[in-house]
Amino acid sequence: MDTREAILDRLVAIAGDVAGIRKVFRNMSSPDETDLPAIIVLDADEGADEGDPPGRGPLAPRRMIMTPQLFVVLPEAVKSIGTVLNGYRAELIDAVATDATLTAMTTNGLGARLLASQTSLAWGRSMMGEMGMSFSIPYILFPGRVVDGTI
Repeated sequence: MDTREAILDRLVAIAGDVAGIRKVFRNMSSPDETDLPAIIVLDADEGADEGDPPGRGPLAPRRMIMTPQLFVVLPEAVKSIGTVLNGYRAELIDAVATDATLTAMTTNGLGARLLASQTSLAWGRSMMGEMGMSFSIPYILFPGRVVDGTI
């Protein structure tokens, strides 16, 4: 399995272990109310590390940084929406940061770090219980070995 895919699979597993979450989805936009509270793992973006040495051949290992997003979605009837969202945020940050399996997949064991979080709770926005978190996850891409499943 490609390292990027393995990392995304691991994020789904980590999210599934968060207490109180009914269902975890990958790349889904609107879960049913009956599946909430849920976490949605979005593949999002990746880019080459700015410090990656230029001028190497196409098969040279590349330092990549992926920025997947994890969204917590709550049912409409939740009271204290902000407090509940912040509780799940704390659980996810700690779970991602302390997961040894995920950390082992990253460049030099650096692990994942929170880049940002954003809620639906702001002036002019919906008051639905949604919060998205972006994580920065560095890994090494080995061109020529991506398809064969070597991590």
